[in-house]
Amino acid sequence: MATTRFYKYFFRGLEKPVIMEAESKLMADDMLYHLSQKSKTNINMSLLEDVRVETPLFGISKRKRHGKDFVWVGKDKTSDGWLEQKEYDAIQKLKKTTKND
Repeated sequence: MATTRFYKYFFRGLEKPVIMEAESKLMADDMLYHLSQKSKTNINMSLLEDVRVETPLFGISKRKRHGKDFVWVGKDKTSDGWLEQKEYDAIQKLKKTTKND
């Protein structure tokens, strides 16, 4: 199974990076291109200052989607690797309760 990584594209003039979640740099570049096409925004690659690659960490990496908080649990646990934070917290609480019994 391919490893998911976060490709963070830092552009001059943008406060925050554009982040692509992909399994390879080629896929991330392609996603960036399609984002540019879909949003009708000209992403000027000459303004690209840096690209950083991060590996999501189980229970630590977080994101917001549709107003909900999610935590990374891995693609072996869910179809996209993300679990809603409150579900994750409930599972962790249950694990602690079970350990203490």
